[in-house]
Amino acid sequence: MRVLVTSEKDIASQTIKSVLEKEYGFSLTGETFENNPILSFDDATILITTNRDMIFCDHLEEHFDAEAFIFCSRHRAESARPSLLVHSTGNLGSEALFGGNPYEVSISAPSLVAAALKRLTIERSERNLNDFDVSLEVTHHGPTSMTVPLVFVELGSTEEYWIHKEGAQAVAAAIMDCTREPLPAESAIGFGGMHYASKFNKLVLEKEYKIGHIAPKYSINELTLEIVEQMMTRTTGKVTKAIVDWKGMNAENKEHVFPLLDELNLEIVRDKDT
Repeated sequence: MRVLVTSEKDIASQTIKSVLEKEYGFSLTGETFENNPILSFDDATILITTNRDMIFCDHLEEHFDAEAFIFCSRHRAESARPSLLVHSTGNLGSEALFGGNPYEVSISAPSLVAAALKRLTIERSERNLNDFDVSLEVTHHGPTSMTVPLVFVELGSTEEYWIHKEGAQAVAAAIMDCTREPLPAESAIGFGGMHYASKFNKLVLEKEYKIGHIAPKYSINELTLEIVEQMMTRTTGKVTKAIVDWKGMNAENKEHVFPLLDELNLEIVRDKDT
């Protein structure tokens, strides 16, 4: 079962939820979660609403026997740019200011990440959402401790866009693609670049790579062997490659992370060589 997650505390998720109800035929099941109705699309897909912020939802698998959790989320950014985004979650270092635990990543679902990015790209074009950025983000925030895969699909970046109907329709379409996408796949993890992972977008969209966790340049020097191993093992599909944004790393980054990748027997692939 795939579980779609919305939150009473998230305006964008409620906008997306409204689209899912009206345009995809989600209907009441008669059951509730945290006093909120549970909706159903079919026997394999339900939609729930939590009273918590979604970054603090490590508790969900205590209540649902899910194959994957798909979070319908807002994105907040100081730039205020309208955005359609997708990413895996986790804390790559010692800070856990936005949910989850330090030095812990969630189980990534690279095939769902890829499916969402592709659909968001198509929807931007078909809906003429030319002002919207579409991108992968690097691994960040919670939840981190669940034992089943999860993915965040996000509508951003300010309240003006959290209630943007066509933006929400684009995210809803991507989320529905995630409900049908198989989990098993050969996967990769990524290193380098900035928070919005533009180099990795191209690899997913044009080269059919399935990329799960991504560690940006600003976190690389804090990476430990244990967290890199988590990036590899807490990913659905067999991970044999570490793709590096070569120009998105400096010499110090490479000196720090390449020995870790070698120790884990990961093939180091430059983005330009893919």
